[in-house]
Amino acid sequence: MGLLGRHKTLKPKPIFTALLAVMILMSSSIAMGSDTKITATKTQLRALFIQKIPKYVLWPEQTRLTEDATQNPTKNSVNNQVKVPKENTPYTVATIDKESLLPYFNKPESFKLVRWPVTNCQVLFLDSKNPRVIAAIIQRVKDKPILTIGQNPDFLRMGGIINFVESGSRMKLQVNICAARKAGLTISSKLLKLSEIYCGDEKE
Repeated sequence: MGLLGRHKTLKPKPIFTALLAVMILMSSSIAMGSDTKITATKTQLRALFIQKIPKYVLWPEQTRLTEDATQNPTKNSVNNQVKVPKENTPYTVATIDKESLLPYFNKPESFKLVRWPVTNCQVLFLDSKNPRVIAAIIQRVKDKPILTIGQNPDFLRMGGIINFVESGSRMKLQVNICAARKAGLTISSKLLKLSEIYCGDEKE
């Protein structure tokens, strides 16, 4: 995992075919490119991305466990590795419009989809079309280790962490590394290399 930092925006990766994009998204390897052709429904593609992105994010407790394992390699000697909590428990994904995403969240052992507001979640997808609602929710969770994901031109400016951008038939990812740092989240360099990097609404 690469730590957050200043990264130069790379040239877009080659466009994936629709079938390949969906297949890779469902596999263990990363598939979010800066250009990914969309042929699945927009809701389905968003659901796939929401389920894939957390694999490339470390939450504060996971970061501490990883660092502790590096400094104390004999700890947890059963398998000589730290067991990251998310490997054994499902992510809680909160969203305003639960019904539209629910058909695509069919792995309860990996993801628990709930309707916002909730007291605890790791991922929050803000699918409201009302910017005031989005801004108010981000303000409420901005200091918590919650990965906020949205699809709004002003999402990063409002303090969101990952924004989906549709460009014709393609989907791009924008990452607000400053908001991620503030939330205590560490984003993999693999994901950053395939995304447009911002600090707030300013491109890095």
